[in-house]
Amino acid sequence: MIRNLREGPNTVEVQETTFSIDVLGRYICSTYDEAINNGGFPFDVVVIGAGMYGAYVAEKIYRKGQGNLRVLVLDAGSFLVSEHVQNLSRIDLNAAGPVTADPGVPRERVWGLPWRSNVGFPGLAYCLGGRSLYWGGWSPKLTDADLKNWPSELQTYLKTNYNETEKEIGVDPATDFISGDLFDALKSAMEKATKVVPTVDGVEVAPLAVQGSSPAPGIFPFDKYSSAPIFNDAVREAAGDPDNVRRLFLVPHAHVVKLHNSNGVINSIELYYNGQQKFVPVSPDCAVVLAASTIESTRLALESFPTPLMGRNLMAHLRSNTTIRIPRSVFGTLPKQLAAAAMLVRGSTPQGRYHFQVTAAAVDSPNAEQTMWRMVPDLDLLDQLLASEEFDKITITFRGIGEMLGDKNATNTNSASSWIDLSPFERDEFGMRRAYVNLAATAKDKASWDIMDKAAIDLAQALAGDPTNVEYFYDGVWNTVPPPPGKVRDGLGTTHHEAGTLWMGTDANKSVVNLDGRFHNIQNAYAAGPAVFPALGSANPSLTALTLARRTAAAIASKANPAPVSGAISLIAPALTGWQMAGSGRFNVIGDDTIESEGGIGLLWYTKDEFADFTLSVQWRSINVFDNSGVFIRFPVLGNTNPAEDWKLAVDQGYEIQIDDRGYDANTNTTGSPLHMTGAIYQLAAASKLTSKPLGQWNTFEIEAIGPNIKVKLNGEPVSHLTNPQGRPLKGHIGLQNHHPGSRVQFRNLFVKKVGAAVAAGRAR
Repeated sequence: MIRNLREGPNTVEVQETTFSIDVLGRYICSTYDEAINNGGFPFDVVVIGAGMYGAYVAEKIYRKGQGNLRVLVLDAGSFLVSEHVQNLSRIDLNAAGPVTADPGVPRERVWGLPWRSNVGFPGLAYCLGGRSLYWGGWSPKLTDADLKNWPSELQTYLKTNYNETEKEIGVDPATDFISGDLFDALKSAMEKATKVVPTVDGVEVAPLAVQGSSPAPGIFPFDKYSSAPIFNDAVREAAGDPDNVRRLFLVPHAHVVKLHNSNGVINSIELYYNGQQKFVPVSPDCAVVLAASTIESTRLALESFPTPLMGRNLMAHLRSNTTIRIPRSVFGTLPKQLAAAAMLVRGSTPQGRYHFQVTAAAVDSPNAEQTMWRMVPDLDLLDQLLASEEFDKITITFRGIGEMLGDKNATNTNSASSWIDLSPFERDEFGMRRAYVNLAATAKDKASWDIMDKAAIDLAQALAGDPTNVEYFYDGVWNTVPPPPGKVRDGLGTTHHEAGTLWMGTDANKSVVNLDGRFHNIQNAYAAGPAVFPALGSANPSLTALTLARRTAAAIASKANPAPVSGAISLIAPALTGWQMAGSGRFNVIGDDTIESEGGIGLLWYTKDEFADFTLSVQWRSINVFDNSGVFIRFPVLGNTNPAEDWKLAVDQGYEIQIDDRGYDANTNTTGSPLHMTGAIYQLAAASKLTSKPLGQWNTFEIEAIGPNIKVKLNGEPVSHLTNPQGRPLKGHIGLQNHHPGSRVQFRNLFVKKVGAAVAAGRAR
C-alpha cells in the first residue's frame, strides 16, 4: 500500500508504504507545484542535477549568496538515502556494473545509463547525492605537473583553495582514519621500494575523504563524505520559511531535456516532471548550472546551445588493479591483529601521470579493502573484523590510476579518439537525442598504461625483497608469476571519472566555458563538475571539481551581490540594523541583504544618519504590474506623535524616486503619467522613458544627489533630472516605501557613498 503524493491542495503530508514512513524524502524534496507555483519571486539560480556536484554547488550558492538568492534544484531521480551508503549499517546498496546501452530498467535500484557508448559504463545514480553516495573517497590534489596544461589563474586558485575543500570533505587531517602498525611498517617499506622504481615520484599518506575523528571538541565526525548531508541541512534550514519566500528547493523526478535561449540568454527550461512536459521560465538574471555529470551536461549543452568545441577533449582514467600477497614476516615483527592500511604513490611517464591507491590488510582474501569502508555497528563485530586480520600474509592492492590525454581537436568521425556527440539514430523516452560516447585509449595512453602496470609489479617485488615472496591474484586464483599485460585492467568507462568535454579557458575560440564555469556563448549558463577540466592528470577528479564548484558558486553569488564602490556603505546589511518603520505595513527580511514590502501604507527609514550630497545605488524587483513602491531621499526626521501618519512628512518634504511601471496618477485616475512612472522623481521631475525590466527581474537605480541636482539612472539609462528642489531640503534621511496591501517589492544591495564639498564643486564646474 502506498499513499500517492498528489499535487495541489490534496497533497499528503508524508507518504506511507507498507513498510515505512518516508519522512526523509518528504522533508527534503518538494513537488513541482510547491516549488514553482507558490507565488514567490522567480528563482535566482537553477541547478540541474542533485548529484555529487549539483548538490554541492547548490548548497554553496545558498550559503554564499548573502542569504538572498533563491535556488531551485531539479533532479531526474528520487531521494534514496541521506548520506554515503558505507556510513550506514549493512544495507546492500551497490554501484551498478558497466553496460553500453540502457537496459530499460533501473539497475541496483537507481542506476541508469542515459547514453549509448562504445565501452561499458556503470552510468549515473539517479538520486540525491548521485554517485557521491557510492564513491571510493580517494581525493588527491593535482600536482604542479598535473596542472601544467591548465590556465595559470586556475593553477593558482586550486593551490590556494584546495585546503578549504580538503577540510570540508575530511581529507584534512589526513591521518585520522589510517594509522597503526601495518601502516607504519608498509610506509617505511614503500619509501625504500619507490627508490628503485624509476617512474615512481614518491609516497604520501592516503588522501581519503573520511572524517574519522572529531574535528574539534564536541563536534561529531561525519565519516565518509557525500555531498548529500550538507545539501540536506541547507534544505531543512530553508524550509523554515514559507514556500513563497523559501530560498532552496529540490524537485525530484524532474528530467531536464533542453534549455531554450534567445540571443545567448537562457529563457526557459524544458523538463518532464513525472512524465508531464513542463517549462520553467528563466530570466537573464537567473544563473542556470549544468551539473548532471560530464556526459549528460555535455548532451544538454549540445542539444541546447551547441558550439563546435563541445564534446571534444573527453578523458577518463586508465585503471588497473594489481593484487598481491607477501609474507608478513617481510615487514618485521608485527602484532597478531592488524588494522588495514592505505597510502598514495605517485608516478610519471613521458606521456602523463599515474598514481597508485595502495591498500593493505592481513586477510586471507584478495580484497584488502573489505574492512576499510564498512561502518562497524557494534563491538562484537569489531572483534570479528580484527580477528579476521590475523593472516600470516599481507594482501596488498595497487589500484593504478593513469592519465588519459584529451584531444581538443577530436571529431566524431575518428573512432580512435575520445569524444561525445548526439546520437543520430537513438532517442530517449522523452524523444530527445541520446549522447553517444566514444572513449578510446590512444597509442600514448596504452604506452603509459604499460609503464604504470609494470611499476606496480616492480613495487611489489621491491617490497617483498625477493620476487619468490610474491603471489599475484588474477583469473580468480593466486599465482606465482605476474599477470600478463592487460590482465588486471578495468574497462575505460568504469572509473566514474569522465571529464573535459566543456573545458575551461580564457579564449572563447579555444575553450567552452570561462574560468568561472560560465559558457562563453551563453550569458547565464554555467557548468560544474569534471566536465570543465582542461586536462585530467592522474588524480581522482572529486577534490578538484568540488574546489572549482566553490569558485563557480562564488562567481554566481558575486554577480548577484556586487561589492560596493570604494567609500560606499551598505545600509541593508546586516538585516535592518538602524532602520525603523513609520506608518502601517512592514518589510520582511529575506536573507542577509534582501527585504520585501508587505501591507501598507508606510515607510521604512534609516535613522542613524542624514545624507546631503551622495550617490545611492539599489536593486529592486516587483512581481505584479500593480506593485508600487519608491526610494525616498533627503526627508527630515519623522516624528512620533502619530506613527500612522509619519510617512507623509517624507512625501511632502522629501523626494521619491518612483517605482510604478503603470505611471498611475491618483489625481486623474489615469495611467501613463511620466511624473508618476518608474524612475520619475515623483511629481517633481518626469521620467523620460521606461527602462525597467520585465516583472520578476532585478532593476538597478543609480541616484546622484549633489546640491540642487538630483539625477536618476534606471538600469544604466538616464531617466530623470531635477534641477529645482522648489524649497525642499538638501539634506535628510533615506527610506523605502511600503505602498498598499498586496504590493510586494524587494530591495537588495543598497549602497550609499557620501560626496565631499570639493568633489561636489568639481562636478558643478
